[in-house]
Amino acid sequence: MNSTAADLPPFTNVRPLVNHLTEETWPRAGYWCLIALTVIFADKVARTWFRNYTFDRFARASGCLPVPIAANPFPLPWSLGRKYEVYKASVAGDLFEGHFLRKYAKHGNTHAIVSPVMKTQKGINTVEPENIKTVLATRFDDYKRPDFRSLAAQPMLLPGLFTTDGHIWSRWRAMVKPQFTRKKFDQNVANSERHMDLVFMALGEPKADGWTEDVDLLDHLYRLTMDTTTQFLFGASAETQTAALVRARKIPSETHVKSLLDGFDDKFLEAGSYVGHRIKLSNMYWMYDGFAFRKACRELYTMVDAYISDIRKRSAARTEEEKEDGVYNNVVEEMEAQGASQRDMVEQTMHLLVAGMDTSAAALGWTFSMLAAHPDVYRKLRAAVVEKFGTETDRREPFTLETVKGCEYLQWVIQETLRLFPAGPINVREAIRDTVLPVGGGPDGKGPVAVRKGARVQLGTYYTHRRKDLWGEDANEYRPERWNGRRKGWDFTPFSGGPQICVGQGYSVTQVSYAIARFVMHFDKIEPSPGSNNAKRSWMTVLTPGDGVKVRMHLAPDAIW
Repeated sequence: MNSTAADLPPFTNVRPLVNHLTEETWPRAGYWCLIALTVIFADKVARTWFRNYTFDRFARASGCLPVPIAANPFPLPWSLGRKYEVYKASVAGDLFEGHFLRKYAKHGNTHAIVSPVMKTQKGINTVEPENIKTVLATRFDDYKRPDFRSLAAQPMLLPGLFTTDGHIWSRWRAMVKPQFTRKKFDQNVANSERHMDLVFMALGEPKADGWTEDVDLLDHLYRLTMDTTTQFLFGASAETQTAALVRARKIPSETHVKSLLDGFDDKFLEAGSYVGHRIKLSNMYWMYDGFAFRKACRELYTMVDAYISDIRKRSAARTEEEKEDGVYNNVVEEMEAQGASQRDMVEQTMHLLVAGMDTSAAALGWTFSMLAAHPDVYRKLRAAVVEKFGTETDRREPFTLETVKGCEYLQWVIQETLRLFPAGPINVREAIRDTVLPVGGGPDGKGPVAVRKGARVQLGTYYTHRRKDLWGEDANEYRPERWNGRRKGWDFTPFSGGPQICVGQGYSVTQVSYAIARFVMHFDKIEPSPGSNNAKRSWMTVLTPGDGVKVRMHLAPDAIW
């Protein structure tokens, strides 16, 4: 008679149970799991094959031609090999002059990225002006900003003006755009005089020979652009330069009104470093995170929240006459009128500060880096500025939007800087439907190229700006004179283009023009510090000088000190 498990002694009833599980249940479960996984895999393969088939039919029907394919040197799942390549090159400072440059040199001005097994198109890299125009303008509705970029920027930048599309983007752009008027540009230039004087004070009194000590100019430029941007957008400067002067004991503390954004630039750069690496990891942005990143973001939002609260109190205290004047209206008032909450205002202010502070500081940093390396350009620039605006002791024309635009050589210098060092060196969009780029296909690269829905198109602005067939054999050299008589086209897109062109480009160029002009009025010479590497590139939120801008300046004989 067979014994049941209950009849067996406590230790002997374990073995039948184990045999039952291992010999019957698990093999049966494993068998069905294997079948389920096989079905899922086969379905995935079939769907991918059919989608590739329909895409190939679309390409043929559209008259598209094959495009060169950039082979993946490390064909790992989820494009881990490519992500590792980009991350390694970024850390080594070899991303632009090495990694990407080699890709375009080897595979051509337009090439595709495909999956290693199914050969599914994952992306298109291009530096063709016609393709840039198509993505950003003529077929704008065929593309969107990739979702991963918005997610990678969080929690530093929550969804808003520079990370979204559609109605969210339209809403915030409509609120911000009224601030960018000619009247406000001119008023802000006038207000910026005090901020430039604070920069000169922070740089320190020149020595007996007229030269300053060696300084990292980039630190001062971040504070300058923060103070002028907040003055322009919110009607009240953040006064970060004043706070720095108090800490350095260059001005008495009793004359200082505490800056609610003091220290913002340091925390911003810390958080921005994380965001830059996260964006380079694409969909795997979540792998690069940490307590320090989250802490820096919290501190940034705490500072901005207090600042916006203060701005709202100031706005509420203004008289009706001041409100009707319009010059001192600020973006916070516009947001309030549109029903934005305090949280909305804080989140969008972060976007505005990134655009206003980071991009302008980078443009100024690269300009002074290049001017220090090219003394002949500096001499020509100073002569042009003095001829139009005079010296600090003998002023001529006032600084306005029209007058700075009318200083031709000054504009050439800025355009040449933006050509070689655009704030956004790479622009990425994702196709939301099967679509076509006009050039890049075929043996000669002049035929149309099909773009698969979901593929990302990487616009290599940095390399388009340096193509020798577009800019001449000296395309990599800093030569402002190349802009003499040259018209801007889609081979020059430092502010992007199309419907999502930078809303603040007019403000940025005006502010940068003014700061450069005042600088060359005050100093008649600038040279790099010994051992400095002011041309090192670092791409986090924008392209900036990776080792700062380490220089020394010589006070002009007609400067006021």
